[in-house]
Amino acid sequence: MPEKQILDKRPAVIQWVSSKSGASPRRDYIPTKIRMGNGVELPFIGLGTSSVENSEEATEYSIRTALDLGYTHIDVTPGTHKTVGNVLKEYMDSGKLTRQDIFITTKLPCISHSRASVATSLNSQLKFLQLDYVDLFLVQSPCGMSVRQTTQGRKRYEPTNSSLPETWKGMEDVYKLKLTRAIGISNFNIDQITTVYCNANVVKPHNLQVEVHLHWTQKDLVVLCQSLNVSLTAYAPLGSPGLRLTDEKRDTNPLDEPLVTYLAEKYNKSPAQILLKQLTQRNIVVIPRSTNAQHLKENLDSLNFTISDNDMEALANVKSRGRIYTYLSRRDHPEYPFNENDDE
Repeated sequence: MPEKQILDKRPAVIQWVSSKSGASPRRDYIPTKIRMGNGVELPFIGLGTSSVENSEEATEYSIRTALDLGYTHIDVTPGTHKTVGNVLKEYMDSGKLTRQDIFITTKLPCISHSRASVATSLNSQLKFLQLDYVDLFLVQSPCGMSVRQTTQGRKRYEPTNSSLPETWKGMEDVYKLKLTRAIGISNFNIDQITTVYCNANVVKPHNLQVEVHLHWTQKDLVVLCQSLNVSLTAYAPLGSPGLRLTDEKRDTNPLDEPLVTYLAEKYNKSPAQILLKQLTQRNIVVIPRSTNAQHLKENLDSLNFTISDNDMEALANVKSRGRIYTYLSRRDHPEYPFNENDDE
C-alpha cells in the first residue's frame, strides 16, 4: 500500500530564538515552534494541566503562572476544561491575552468514538472552554468504550463497535467545520497509526501524543511519525517524578540519571532542562506539568541552549526502563495498544 511507505518529509521547525550556548553557526538559532502538516504552528513547550495534587486550585495556579511567564500552549487534561476556560476568559477580557496568542490542545474521550459523537464531544468541551475552536483535537485513546447501566444502577464500560477509521471520519468532520485547526491521535501504536493514516480520506493526522522520555524513547515510532509528517508530542517528558512507582524496571527516575546530572552541570542547566531539551532538539513537543513557579520557568527556558551531537548520542544510548503509563485497565480491549515487545 503506497501510503505505508516512509516519506522523506518532516515537520518544519520555525520561529527561532537566539542561542547562547556557543554552538556551531548552524545552531545559532533555536526553534520555538514546529509547523504541522497543514501549516498550523505548534509551540514546542506546552503546559500539561493534569495535577499530581488532583486539585482545581493547583491547576488554576499552574495555568495562571504559566501564562504570566509567557507560555503559549496549554494541553487540556479531561476534567480541567472549566478551569482552563475561566482563566482564559479572564485573561482575554482583561486584554492580557488574545485568542491568537494561545494554542489549545484537547482530546476526544474514549466514550465518544462513534462518528456522530465526535462533534458532540468537542462542542461540549468548547462550551466549558468558552472558545469557538481549539487548535488541536486528539483521539485520546484507540480504545473506544460504550457505557451501559447495570441492574444495580452502576455504569459498565464495554468496547465500542466503532472502528478507528469511523472515529477518524468524525475527526475529519470537526476539522472541516473549523471547530479545530488540526487533528491527531494519542496513545496509538505503529499499526494503529498506519491504519488511521491509510484510511484517512480527507485529512491525515497532524499530531501524535504519546509517552516519550529518556527511559522510553520510542525510536521506531518517532521515525515513523516524522517520516509521515506527523508531528509528535511527548507527555510525561520528565518521567512523571511526582508518581509513586514500584515497578522494578523504573527504579531510577530520568531526573536522577547520572548522565543527566553530569550534563546539567556541564551546561549550567537543571536536570529537567536537559531532559526537555533532548526531546525538543529531536523536534518533539513537550508538555510537562508543574505547580512550581520556578520549575515552570525552567521548563520554558529549556529551549534557550543546544546540546552537542556527542551528548545527544550519549543520551540516546541510556538504557530503557519501560513505559510508565500502561493503562492496564484496558488491556482486554481489542484495540489495547501496548505489549511486552514494544519498541524500547
